[in-house]
Amino acid sequence: MSNFSHNLPILRRRAEYTQEALAEALDVSRQAVSKWESGQTLPEAATLITLADLLGCTLDQLMREELADDGPGATRQDRDEEERYALFVAYDSHMDRFARMIAGGVFLVLLGVAALMAFYAVWGESGLIALPLLLCIAAAVFLFIFAGIAHEDFQKAHPVLPDFYAPQAIADFRRVFRVGIAVAVAAIVADVALLIALSIIFEGDEGITALSVALFLFILGAAVGVLVFLGIQHSKYDVSQYAQEVEQNNPSSPESRLNGSIMMLATAIFLLAGFLFHAWHPAWVVFPVGGLLCGIVGNLQKK
Repeated sequence: MSNFSHNLPILRRRAEYTQEALAEALDVSRQAVSKWESGQTLPEAATLITLADLLGCTLDQLMREELADDGPGATRQDRDEEERYALFVAYDSHMDRFARMIAGGVFLVLLGVAALMAFYAVWGESGLIALPLLLCIAAAVFLFIFAGIAHEDFQKAHPVLPDFYAPQAIADFRRVFRVGIAVAVAAIVADVALLIALSIIFEGDEGITALSVALFLFILGAAVGVLVFLGIQHSKYDVSQYAQEVEQNNPSSPESRLNGSIMMLATAIFLLAGFLFHAWHPAWVVFPVGGLLCGIVGNLQKK
């Protein structure tokens, strides 16, 4: 019978390793070490040999002998590590959910404008063509508000966080980040080229032009959504800047209020241009312009 899950935390503490430090030394994840100690999984044979060397014990001591616990101090240390791990899981899952909701909201806004252009190509200047846009904006606003409040609550509950992520995990993400950013930016450039090509090929055909713009906005929404998702994921791994982020992301901060005002003004201009002047087709440009203005505001605030 194996006593591995019982012996591992005892030997780890005796060797003065935390779960995170041991995971880094073995080049595995923190979750893997936690699963070993809880008895959910066992490491591979090669890892067991390396583990025994790191802990200064034999494989027999690690796997078979039933070692005596180290007393109340060890229990407190285990409890602290369990609390730290629970906080890590909560933070990691919260930031993943937050990134998906914000990126999804951004995509929905551009999807709504794309749907409006597609409806315009089919039904012309009818008031009903604004319906999909308004529904998408309503869904996006719900996601923004829900995610924003949840994020604010999490930051208030945990204003300071320890540095959870091992250097290897950060390096792995940065590789994904570089590829994702490059692909998304390349998609935007190709999207612009496609729009120009379709506009030239079908010049004078208003319906096809509107459908081309709808396709352009759909691809743009997907690419921008990826950029937003990766940007939030990047901030997730930068735990050292968490306290500064808490202040910057405060909904009462000037940057947040100004960004909200810009996008509300863009929506108002779009609806007024559409309903009063039937200018749905050219008025969609206010949304990418609004997004660019928000980016400029963010950069100026950082400086």
